[in-house]
Formats: sequence, C-alpha cells, structure tokens
Amino acid sequence: MSLNNDTYSTTSPTLLDDHAFKSALLSMMSDTGPDSETNDELKHRAQSILLDMGSMITSVGPHGVRTYDLLDAMMEGSEKVGLLSGVRYAAAAIIVAYQKGEASNSSASELIKLANDWFFFFLWPFRRTFRSDDSPQSESSEFTPILHASEDVADAVPVTPRGSKFRNLISERDDKCVVTGTFNIQKGPYPPGTKGREGLLHATHILRRSIAHERSGSNRIAGTIDIIKHLTKLPENTIDDLTGIIDNPENGMLLDMTMHDTLDIYMWCLHSTYKVHWFRPIPMGMENFTEVHFQDHSQTGVQLPNPAYIALHSVIAHVLHLSGAAEVINKVYDAFFGKLDPTVPSENRASKEDFPIRLLLIELTTNNHHLMDTRTLMRLFLLGAGESFC
Repeated sequence: MSLNNDTYSTTSPTLLDDHAFKSALLSMMSDTGPDSETNDELKHRAQSILLDMGSMITSVGPHGVRTYDLLDAMMEGSEKVGLLSGVRYAAAAIIVAYQKGEASNSSASELIKLANDWFFFFLWPFRRTFRSDDSPQSESSEFTPILHASEDVADAVPVTPRGSKFRNLISERDDKCVVTGTFNIQKGPYPPGTKGREGLLHATHILRRSIAHERSGSNRIAGTIDIIKHLTKLPENTIDDLTGIIDNPENGMLLDMTMHDTLDIYMWCLHSTYKVHWFRPIPMGMENFTEVHFQDHSQTGVQLPNPAYIALHSVIAHVLHLSGAAEVINKVYDAFFGKLDPTVPSENRASKEDFPIRLLLIELTTNNHHLMDTRTLMRLFLLGAGESFC
C-alpha cells in the first residue's frame, strides 16, 4: 500500500474537490438529450474501462481494498437495489476520472483517487458509526425501554428531546417489529390467545445520527453530502440539512434485538420492493421473514420510512460486501479499537485521517512476521510515531 500524496489524500477529497472533474461529471449525468447515453450504456463503458486498465489498477489496493472491486461495486450495488441515479453517478464518475487522466497518461491514478474518495467519504463514515464498540449488541446492553439512551451512547451523540420523540413516534407507527412481527414487551401484557412472541424492540435509525454530527462545514461532511446527493437525487434542502432528517420518523423503523443489531452491522438490508436481503447465512428462526410491509398503526398520521433512505442504506451494505471494504475496516477496528487500553483517548479511536497509517502498521508487522502488541502500536501512534508515515 502506498501513502504517496500524489495518489490520494486522507484529509480532504481529491476528485470530489476538483472543479473540472465535478463539472464534467454533472454534464454527463444530466445529459438527457436524444443522443445521450442510457444508464446501461454508461455502465458498460465504465466496466470496459476498468477491464482495459487491467493490472494497472487491480493490483493497487488503496486502504487494502482493490480499486477495481470498489469502483465496480458502486455500480453493481446501486443496480442491485434499484437505485438508477446511483448507477448513472458511479458509471459517469468512473468514465470522467479515466478521461481526466488520459492527456497525462495518469488514468490509473485518477481512478485510484476516485476509489479513495468513495472509501473515505462514503463507506468509512457510515461503516464506522456501527463499529463504535466491540460488540454490535452494545446498544441493547441496558435492556431499557425501546431504543433508550444506550443507543445514543453507542452513536456518540447525547440524548435529545428530538430523539425521545423519534422513539415514541416509531413505536406508535410500527407497533411491532416490521420484519418479525415481534410484539413490544413494553406494551404488554397482551390478551390471552394473542399469537406471536414478545420482545424488546428498538426504534432504529436507518441513517445513523452521528453521520449528521460530523463537524459542520468540514471537508469530510461536505464530501459525504456530495456523494449522497448524486446517488439518491434527494432534494437539495433535505440533504443539506442532515440534522433535520435524522430524527424524523421517515428515517426509522421498529426492530427486535436481532434485526436491530444485524442491520447496524450491515448483515441485511431492504431492496426496493422491501424484500429482506441477507449478506450472511440467515440466523436460525429468521428464514420465514422475507418481506416488510410498512403500515401506520398510529392515529396521528406518522410518516412511513423514506424509500430513498432505505435505498441509501442498502447501497452502502452492498458496496461494503461486494468490494471487501467491510473486512478492511473491521481489520483496523479489531486491531486498534476492539480491546484498547482505557487510557487511549476516545477521539482517536475512529479518525479518518489516520486510518491508512493504522492499516499500514498492521501490514508492516504482518509482512515482517513481527506482530507487535496492538496496544504498543497504538501508544506509539499517539506519541507521534505515526507522523513518520505521512
């Protein structure tokens, strides 16, 4: 893995911040004239580019993820969930990145930059919110009523009145787990003869609250918003105010503990027809729960989940698994963040800027057959040893 600054930057977007790239991308995406290319034609052209580049990009692994796999996964993932705007965006971005480098014979470098931007400003922000603790079930550890403060602690954002309102509205609207039909044990006991089981239910965010609480105006959140806009075609005023949508009921669903925890770590998602799609072997007892039907059970007209938010979560899940990015992120978290010394400052546990340095340390110690204790690695990093890799 190379940390050459000409190849990619972990501080700010590379191509996403390039005016010429952005202008050409918007032009190709918005071209709807009679001679414009269809999504299928753009995708075919982008796939041909990736195949033609061959060994120039497939053997280069930014952050441990193959460039080819990540770029192709953005197209395939969008198509699998029926997000046509995502297919067009991903294909057009690949084509424009390739064309940008043609004049200087640097197309491979430009494609690597694109993969870097998608990794750090799309996959990393969403995936890291669900690896804030060693156990995916940490949010349920306090067994308090529906989605209590334990979820907010894991999400690294304080409990707010909006969060409490969110939990109440989701509970009223969905009534039961939308996947398994599990009854809310907090509303029991139920009349004798009621068919079904009871359990603890969680008002689960589709898009996690911590996404909206990145530093306002930072390059990181600006890059993430830029990608989401192109992928989903959500209205500008909606996507520019992430904090305003996070705790709206259209960004949530009521789930039992198993479905909540596995959604958080992207083990399953909902496709456009609300079919349940698993990326791992289906947990025992879940085989018959294959489809979700959202319905408002309240008497007040609570908003149903927004299909665009569900599609965005689903695209992220598919790209993480198709590209292998989930394994790479897990690799770093397991080595550095899983069982850390409590003296390690929490603000250093999920920094995007130092991610490639952490991965490089793992690779160096592995390749040299000298596995340094991860606590020692972390202390060296925090003391400034990481600066030598910049």
